[in-house]
Amino acid sequence: MCEKSNRENVRDMSISYVLYCLICRKLSSHDPVQFLLIEKQGHPTFPSTKLRQGESLYKALVRPLKEDLGLKPGSYFLEDELPLLLNDHNSPRYEGLNKKWYLYPVTISLTESGWANLNTQKDIISWKLLNEVLADTKEPNVRTIANYVQSHFSEVIDTTSTIPSMDALACHWASLQETGVRVVKSQTVDEILSAGNRAFNLRVADPYLPYQKQGLGFTWSFFSPKDKQDVHVHGLPAVEIYGILSGEMQIWSKPMNQRGSLTWNVKTLQAGDWAEVEPLHCHFAYWLTPQGKGTVIKASGSGELAGVGKLGITGKTTCQYCHVKEQCAIHPIMKELLLEFQKPFEDRDYQMIPKLTKSIQL
Repeated sequence: MCEKSNRENVRDMSISYVLYCLICRKLSSHDPVQFLLIEKQGHPTFPSTKLRQGESLYKALVRPLKEDLGLKPGSYFLEDELPLLLNDHNSPRYEGLNKKWYLYPVTISLTESGWANLNTQKDIISWKLLNEVLADTKEPNVRTIANYVQSHFSEVIDTTSTIPSMDALACHWASLQETGVRVVKSQTVDEILSAGNRAFNLRVADPYLPYQKQGLGFTWSFFSPKDKQDVHVHGLPAVEIYGILSGEMQIWSKPMNQRGSLTWNVKTLQAGDWAEVEPLHCHFAYWLTPQGKGTVIKASGSGELAGVGKLGITGKTTCQYCHVKEQCAIHPIMKELLLEFQKPFEDRDYQMIPKLTKSIQL
């Protein structure tokens, strides 16, 4: 590489970044999306700030959201980072910025208290449709972002939440864990699980979300009744441990190589109970109550991905991938329960589920 190219790359490493916060709202489900603008340096703009050297996004958000908009910490959450966009050189320059810098747009969600607080700031903010931003705003960098959003509108809006998503809450929690000991409070688990419809996986074999860490032979998750449930069997050495923190759960289980519906047995777990499932045991765990919270740890032998992740053999732990090729007879009541727990959470009949379980005779 020539010396000139080297110098250009070194200069590129020092390019500045300006963070722009996209906050959206819809007055009703039928109305178009509006974007929040704030007056800054004589121009209407998306809330923004220059990123400082070595500063995390979460710390940078304090300036446009807390200091400029008056939002309290814990009422705003980072949802998604959009692609970096090169600035327009004709834009009014911020002091200390190079001639060339990158626009760093992110989407932001707010809690109910955040929205209530924002509604008191009507004298410093305005809401505009995207075409109004382009028609009324002359600031070139704001126009660059608006043009990008317009050309990728469905992608951007699909990733935009007006209330915090499960991943946004989990990532915010992880950003506060700055030491070698991560602590997750009961209230935090409740909030994160309530915001989504799947497990809160803190450790997995192959982390695929920003807040996850590698399991190093085990996985660790919190889960609730919102999850769908299958019959599981771990073909490689893997022990699964369930801990019930609240609610009531049942587990059907049998050795994988035993045949016949009467080989299944059922155990009921209450808050404070723990259950250990041996390797090569088929098991089906489900909640008897629509409210509940549990934790599950899957410890595995070498080469086993423990069933949580995106790579390799992960996810292939259900009947569909069983070595016995689904030759087992599933108990009739268990079959009815399976059908119910494959439905979305809001469609399940939690009055019928306890009645079914009371009729079990094994």
